Amino acid sequence: MDHGDRTWTMETSHGPWRPHMDHGALYLHLLLASGFPRPGFKNFTFVAIAKTWAESRSYCRQHHTDLAMIQDQSENSAVLAISSTYQVWVGLYREPWRWSDGSTSSFTNWMNVQPGNSRGIEHCVLKNIYHQWNDGVCSQTYPFFCQRGETRTYN
Repeated sequence: MDHGDRTWTMETSHGPWRPHMDHGALYLHLLLASGFPRPGFKNFTFVAIAKTWAESRSYCRQHHTDLAMIQDQSENSAVLAISSTYQVWVGLYREPWRWSDGSTSSFTNWMNVQPGNSRGIEHCVLKNIYHQWNDGVCSQTYPFFCQRGETRTYN
């Protein structure tokens, strides 16, 4: 799916999703496109494999560029079109709030009364089915979004 300067794909434990593969009705509503990002473009990939935040970041850095860095409302909304039934990891974490590449976060979309840092252990960010963000326990496992393109320096 092409949303202006962003392309969206999805991966499962069986590799990239293809319409002829049976991964359940969940994916039937998804319109997906694969390909390489063009210069200046972002390519986000939904990975339907549950991992911790750190494992997700490692996976993204090995197979893509990094965990997804959602920088405006259009990216936040477009990601929802792919992950409407999941809470998913994105690349934001608390130290203070930074993206996984070490850059600061100028865009956020927190749920009401979030970030809450319940019990002082919620340091990574989940995106919910309503576009909203919630801080979560980094050791819990969820699907996640990777990003390719617009490379930055890792911290």
